[in-house]
Amino acid sequence: MISKKIRELFVSMMEADKDNTAVTYDAETDQYTGYFNQTVVNKFIDAGLLELVDNQDGLISVLINNRDDFLSGFASGVNEARLGRDQYYADYNANPFAFSVGYEHFLDMNKKPRRLVGYVCHGFINDDTGELHAQ
Repeated sequence: MISKKIRELFVSMMEADKDNTAVTYDAETDQYTGYFNQTVVNKFIDAGLLELVDNQDGLISVLINNRDDFLSGFASGVNEARLGRDQYYADYNANPFAFSVGYEHFLDMNKKPRRLVGYVCHGFINDDTGELHAQ
């Protein structure tokens, strides 16, 4: 199980867009910028998952190393959770950590029934009814 602080860090990056979120994503540079939990960010910089680009008074810019593998793993986790499969499928994924973050995020999003019209997150498709589906 992934801690809430860690899941929040990576989910905030998966929800990021250029303008409308607390964390922004720049498609030209692949940088995520926001006010992240410094302790959690440092843990993943030390582990090699993130790379620090800039830190100006708490406004942090990072890159996700092997971003394509991370995004694929996250989306796979979302899909497997949606299908009701076990989290142990992470063992067969190229990025088991990203898979687990996506898997747990899907479960967390579905704990309470809610309409999510306009919700944007990597690995999710939000149809016109406001229901989430795996991508």
